[in-house]
Amino acid sequence: MDEMILRGETEMKKPIVVIVIVLLIAGLAGGLYLWQNMKRDPTSVVEAFLQQFETQDFSTMEEYFADEPHPTGREFEQAFQRFGQAFGLSSVTSTGSAAVSKDSKTAVYNISLVYESRYFPPLNVETELRLVRENIFDAWKVQWDDNLPLPEYGLAVDYARVRQEPQRGSILDREGQILAGKGSLVAVGVQPDRITDPDTLLEVLHTELGLSPDYVRRQYEAPGVQGHWFVPLANLKEAEYQRVDPVLRPIPGIFFRRVDARSYPEGEILGQITGYLGEVTATMIDAYPEREYLSGELVGRSGLEQSQDDRLRGRPGYRFYVDVDNSRILLTEKPVQDGEDVTITIDAGMQALAYEVLGDRRGALVVLDAQTGAILALASTPGYDPNEFVGGISTQRWQELSTDERLPMFNRTLQGLYPPGSVFKVVTVAAALDQGLYEAGSSFVDTGELVVQGNIVRNYQRQVFGEHNLHRAVVDSINTTIAQVGLDLGAQTLEEYFKKLGLHQSYKLGLPMMAGQIGTPNRSRVALAWSAIGQDQVLLTPLHMAQIFSVLANQGNVPSIHLFSNEEEPTGTAALKPETVAQINSMLQDVVLQGTGTVLRDIGVNVYGKTGTAEMVGGEMHAWFAGHTQLPNEQSLAFALLVEEGGVGGQAAAPLVRDYLTRLIQ
Repeated sequence: MDEMILRGETEMKKPIVVIVIVLLIAGLAGGLYLWQNMKRDPTSVVEAFLQQFETQDFSTMEEYFADEPHPTGREFEQAFQRFGQAFGLSSVTSTGSAAVSKDSKTAVYNISLVYESRYFPPLNVETELRLVRENIFDAWKVQWDDNLPLPEYGLAVDYARVRQEPQRGSILDREGQILAGKGSLVAVGVQPDRITDPDTLLEVLHTELGLSPDYVRRQYEAPGVQGHWFVPLANLKEAEYQRVDPVLRPIPGIFFRRVDARSYPEGEILGQITGYLGEVTATMIDAYPEREYLSGELVGRSGLEQSQDDRLRGRPGYRFYVDVDNSRILLTEKPVQDGEDVTITIDAGMQALAYEVLGDRRGALVVLDAQTGAILALASTPGYDPNEFVGGISTQRWQELSTDERLPMFNRTLQGLYPPGSVFKVVTVAAALDQGLYEAGSSFVDTGELVVQGNIVRNYQRQVFGEHNLHRAVVDSINTTIAQVGLDLGAQTLEEYFKKLGLHQSYKLGLPMMAGQIGTPNRSRVALAWSAIGQDQVLLTPLHMAQIFSVLANQGNVPSIHLFSNEEEPTGTAALKPETVAQINSMLQDVVLQGTGTVLRDIGVNVYGKTGTAEMVGGEMHAWFAGHTQLPNEQSLAFALLVEEGGVGGQAAAPLVRDYLTRLIQ
């Protein structure tokens, strides 16, 4: 009986024990859950919020905010668009977050952001992010404090980026004279409320300036134009302004204003060197994004204005503002970088004289400092006036310039490749002397003809010189002898000296330049014979021709040809032996004293030179005279003058050099 009672009590205790255990487990689980919620770290929410902020995807930002007032995803997006567009926002980076305070329902974190910009230095932002929850069982949410994107201003403000244009640098000659720089134009326009006789005004503007009445009316009657405004109609150069001022000024409603503009004081004398400005092209905008070109901006389109545009133009600056309560506050800026002045080695006086001497001929005159290789003059005629492009050039005038058969926009000094004719004999003879193949006194007999594989080389006007030496062959420019020297020298050696003298090079002058060409004199003995006297496929620019004589004025060294004054002047490379140079200079001196260049005798300086008459297919001949001299101030010059289709060098080119040097030393 007792056993049965004891068994029953045991059976009754079992459910109670189970219940107690369950309750204990539930309590432990609940306590664990409560403990986990109390200990849940809001850092993960902060990190997720900042990660989404970095992506600039604001469409689901509302999910992070507490229920109290906060911006919608759309409001967030619009505010950041205003900020980002003005700032040039390229990226947002979270650089760190740290808890300042935490309890069971609130947390405060310091966060650091970096806004990268296409225009400005990075903007570092330090602010707080507050997180809250109603009770310990809720998820953490961000409490919006209106402190982004910038903590001081929040979402509601507007921003602005203001671009500051750089001042373009000038192009200067070696003495600091302005060749391209700041000038002005005169803007002619109307003030609508001062117009008393529209018909007369329209008629005079059409007659004097070619402005159509419809165009003028559209300008001053355009929507938004106010009566007291100055409405510009056209830009006038100074000469044009002086012409029309007496006619236009008395008309009520017509006014003038001076506006800044690029100016080229030397005009056509240096136009092919300075170049001109024009509107930037879409291709240029795409090719040079770092320059931050704007559509419609004036940039270099030719000459040094184009090749040195990056230096001359500088870089625009920017200012970043926030607009608050009708006032504008500067937040950051990128300072404007004004353009550099570019100084070149050209001597404006020498250049102007060279252009004047060439006159209306198609030709070129190059002058070098024979010691340093500095280019002192690059005159090419005819030229063009870059001032015509200031304020825009008409389609008709552009067509006239670009289709002119005289090629005024073509720089003959650097781009023109011409057969050098007899001037090239200096190269052939110098190579032969330098190699020890001949001496200046080596004897030859001329019969008036040299037969090479059935081809006949003759002297000019079929002259016959009989017995003579090599010195005399250069002085009298004897084709047959120099052709024979070339045959004996060989094509390979002739080509080697062509390169040693630097005639195969195209120099980095900031202007288009052609490399000299010797062709393929090794293809036959006929080709070699004609190449030796500067014909066949031999082609040189006038600059290369002057360079030959800079070597002869510089003890056989090839100077470093350059156009920019700040370039280093490396030591010239040796091309000819000193004894070779002495023999050649003796020949060149006698060319002037006794030979084909006697027109330059007794001009006040010693001239060492060589005439050249380059025959062309069709019978036309280019006239050359090239050489070197030393001025009374001991400056050593090398030069080359070309007259296209000018005829005989001694008759057409040499007198112009005499005129140039005579006036230069006066």
